[in-house]
Amino acid sequence: MNEKLLDRVSVEKIDALVDALSEVISSMRITAENSYSCYRNEAYWACYSLRNMMFTSLRRREQKLSGE
Repeated sequence: MNEKLLDRVSVEKIDALVDALSEVISSMRITAENSYSCYRNEAYWACYSLRNMMFTSLRRREQKLSGE
């Protein structure tokens, strides 16, 4: 994702998206017949990857604020 685009999104909205993605990931794990079927699901990995991108964006913002 474009870093500059994510920098325009408020921290609150990114946090809400992270929470929503975490809920989706959790429900996918619960409803999966077994862990292997969940890990082979492309939607699961798309949600997981997007959530990690949001964490990276939040970490980058924090590093900018702390001057690292």
